[in-house]
Amino acid sequence: MLGHLYHPKGLALETARVVLEIDDPCAVNVALGCTNACLYCYVPKFLRKSRESCQIIQFPKMPPVKLVQEQLRNLHPSKFPQGVFLSFLTDPLLPVNKNSTEDLIGLLVGEYKIPVAVLSKMGTSRFEGVRKGVTIISFDDKFWKEYEPNALSPSARRGSIENEEYPWVSVEPYPPPAIWEQNIFNFLEELKFAKLIVFGKWNYDARATTEHARLEYAANINVITDFCKSNHIRLHIKSDTLRFVKGE
Repeated sequence: MLGHLYHPKGLALETARVVLEIDDPCAVNVALGCTNACLYCYVPKFLRKSRESCQIIQFPKMPPVKLVQEQLRNLHPSKFPQGVFLSFLTDPLLPVNKNSTEDLIGLLVGEYKIPVAVLSKMGTSRFEGVRKGVTIISFDDKFWKEYEPNALSPSARRGSIENEEYPWVSVEPYPPPAIWEQNIFNFLEELKFAKLIVFGKWNYDARATTEHARLEYAANINVITDFCKSNHIRLHIKSDTLRFVKGE
């Protein structure tokens, strides 16, 4: 349910585990829907809804901070979450979400000392001790204006977290050249500040499933692996991307 702690599954669980470095993370979706209007968003496909309808934001019946506090009050401290990821069905730092998200982070981090990770295209949290992430898949302004029209610019996203304690970047979904051509070496040079990079393929598009795309992703994985080793950056390649590259 919206606003409640839950146990994510599949690729969401994979991401939360990697970012928080724990085995059994929880997540909270502070809302459903997003006004960033990213053309590559997976939520419409996941929910089997139109892209337009997914830009209408639905909120929980009560503020997430109250819903989660009630859940925690009914748990023994030994059963508290190891960590919480925000959020898979909305951008938690959209202007309409920011206050409720910050209130929730304050509860989890400030009162209960539960680690939190956040992923956004709209800036970052004011709280310390949060693993703050942004999605960046190109620094090309033309890409941003076409594919992420209502989000902060990629440069502004980078600027919002690059001096944080644990900044991380989701390079997902990375486009193959058939969708957008860019120099991956130049792109990665802009990410040297990151403590963690999560890399994943473009989905729901036939142009990203061709043999040429498979070879491009294999080459890109080699490049990003070498880059992260050279710059002492943790790297996680999403499991579905690895299966695709291996032809599975």
